[in-house]
Amino acid sequence: MRKRTQTVLDSLNLDLCRRSVQASVAFALAYIVLIFWPIVTSPQLIGVHQLSVVIALIAVSARFVFARKIVKLGRSGLEKWGRLHMLSIIVSTTFLGVLFSLGFYDSQNSDAKIFFTSFLISAIMSASTTSIALNPRIQSYFLIMVGIVPGTVLAFSEHIGELPYRIWTLLIFIFVVYIYGNSKQFYLNMAYRYETEEALNVEKANLTMAVKKLESTQEELLNQKSRAEYAAKLASLGEMAGGIAHEINTPLNVILLSTEQQLDILNDTSLDVKELQASVKKVQETTNRIATIVRGLRSFARDGAKDPIEETKVQTIVENTLALCIEKFKLNNVDLRLPNPFPEISLHCRPVQISQVLLNLLNNSFEAIRELPERWVSMEVRMISGEVEIRITDSGPGIPDEIQAEIFRPFFTTKEVGKGTGLGLSISRGLIEAHKGQMYIDPHHPHTSFVIRLPV
Repeated sequence: MRKRTQTVLDSLNLDLCRRSVQASVAFALAYIVLIFWPIVTSPQLIGVHQLSVVIALIAVSARFVFARKIVKLGRSGLEKWGRLHMLSIIVSTTFLGVLFSLGFYDSQNSDAKIFFTSFLISAIMSASTTSIALNPRIQSYFLIMVGIVPGTVLAFSEHIGELPYRIWTLLIFIFVVYIYGNSKQFYLNMAYRYETEEALNVEKANLTMAVKKLESTQEELLNQKSRAEYAAKLASLGEMAGGIAHEINTPLNVILLSTEQQLDILNDTSLDVKELQASVKKVQETTNRIATIVRGLRSFARDGAKDPIEETKVQTIVENTLALCIEKFKLNNVDLRLPNPFPEISLHCRPVQISQVLLNLLNNSFEAIRELPERWVSMEVRMISGEVEIRITDSGPGIPDEIQAEIFRPFFTTKEVGKGTGLGLSISRGLIEAHKGQMYIDPHHPHTSFVIRLPV
């Protein structure tokens, strides 16, 4: 018999204790019956019989108590009470064997008592198949004491009856072998069951650990992604810093010149009201432009992931985006070609996120063509098959096929070291896909052309 793990052995012993509670009650009732109806007839054997019954009854009562404690406490109960529980089984089994041996030994017993004793032996051995069979050593001792020893006594005893006692002994031995085979098979089945349960528990524990590790890894990846996106956004803000300075510096110069002009008008004795109104209006318009730039910058700098989906005109999104970069295009003589007139198309989207994507694409185009002799960037907006298509094309010669396959991969960049994180396009595509849209490069366009398609 192969060696089993301690967990499986403990499970078998706990099961034995659970079954032992019920078996103890049945044995106790049998012993009480034997006190009043002994299985011996000779007066000289009655005292030994009754003493054996009392000891067996005490032992089986102790077995009941220890089994209950172990069932209640579990594995810790096995460590504390397991040996005493086994000892109580051995003691009760020993004196049960003594009782049956006395029944077969008593020469004054009639065939009816011999038959009754044999019936008790067969019934008790059959019951043991599903109780103490869970401990092979105890089961073997039980079959020897309750079957083999009394059967041997019967074979060498003289009785007044007419039963073929030696043949009866042979039948008892055959029945012992039969019970042993059944008990062994029952033990193997139960051991297999608990081994399977142990294997399943181990697999479950491994899966739980794997899931926790996966969740931890996923959480770490999400944290890294958030940090990377934040770093990319900071990098983008850094790249925009110079452009924003120009965006705001120009309107500030206009305001400064306008206020100087207003002071001159006020100091002039002949006050020209219309000229003053025009100057004040110019200051107002320029201030609004600065406010638009600042509003666009604030929108870009914050996380719009938790913003509600709202219906917004594409023109409004584009205007808020251009407020952050149009002056840079002008100062570097980059021709920015916009739809004219702008189509009346609206989107259900998070405007901040769409603006962030457009600004990233416009900045990428600017960086790609700023050194070319021909410098232009165009934006087209149109409806195609129920979707809004926003196409940003620049005067660049296009992107090589091998780079197109990698360009949306995180951390891939064609810029010089320190000038790009390689996350802009990856994050942008993620934002568009979160809107159930698509973002790709048009491989058939003669120039570099990025296409965004969004459901209306």
